[in-house]
Amino acid sequence: MNDLAKLKKLSGYDLSGFSLVGSDLSKANLKEAKLSGANLSGADLSAADLSQADLTGTNLSGADLYQAKFCGAKMNGADLSNTDCTSASFLDASLVAANFNGAKLPQAIFRNAVLNSADFSFADLSEADLKNAKLSGATFYKAVLHRAIFEGAKLFGARLQSSNLRNAILRGADLSAAHFRDSDLTDSDLVKARLSSADFTNAIANNTNFEEANLRSAVFSGTQVRSSNFDGANLASGRLSRSDFSGSSLEASDLWFAKVSASNFEETNLKATNLLATGLNKKYTLSEFPSVTFSRSTKWDNQEVRRNTISAAQNKSIEEQVMRHSFFSRLFKFSK
Repeated sequence: MNDLAKLKKLSGYDLSGFSLVGSDLSKANLKEAKLSGANLSGADLSAADLSQADLTGTNLSGADLYQAKFCGAKMNGADLSNTDCTSASFLDASLVAANFNGAKLPQAIFRNAVLNSADFSFADLSEADLKNAKLSGATFYKAVLHRAIFEGAKLFGARLQSSNLRNAILRGADLSAAHFRDSDLTDSDLVKARLSSADFTNAIANNTNFEEANLRSAVFSGTQVRSSNFDGANLASGRLSRSDFSGSSLEASDLWFAKVSASNFEETNLKATNLLATGLNKKYTLSEFPSVTFSRSTKWDNQEVRRNTISAAQNKSIEEQVMRHSFFSRLFKFSK
């Protein structure tokens, strides 16, 4: 195999199951090569071309993949843990259940790639391009996603707990039921993103843009969302308790039946906001948060509307929340 490694012209070769541990294959031509089940751990594949290659179940752990090309490659179940994939291209590649744990992926390209159930835990994807990628069920636990691009990507049920998403672009992405617990989304772009039932518990999302996002039934519990934009967003039936929305804009947003107990709405824009069935009637809200701005079209909560639109049990639940001593934010201490 040493002779083959020296040739570096392996386009179309069948190397399935071969051991190429630590081999120097930098700048090698491996287009359409068959490498399924091969062991390439610790190999140097920097600037190599593996476009359209079959790397199903291949072990690439610890390999140097700097600027390597995997365009259209089949890499389902491949192990790329602890690799250096800086500026590598996985354009249109299939990487279902691939392991990128601890990988270095700054400026890597994953456009249109299929990465469902892939594991990016502890990986660095700073400025990576994942536009229109399929990432349903993928894991990004404690991953660095600073300035990463997820525009139009599908991340249904993705796990992004404790990740760094500062300045990330998730515009128009499908993040339904995604988990952002303890993550930092400061200055990120989630305009028109689908975030129904997403969990932002204890996350930080200051100066974040949620304009026209679908956040129906989303959870913002203990979340810091100061000076963020929720204009036109759907927050109906959301759990928005114990969170800091101070300085944010919720103009023309829908908070129908959202739970907002112990949250901070100081200096918040509530113009044309739907607050029905939240417990936030005009009198109580302005007494606690005199700095909020509102308009004639703001729909304040009131008992009469509630009686005609929700069940008696739901109405009773809201009344009980309002009567609690800790309903308003001045009694809640933010630790962040």
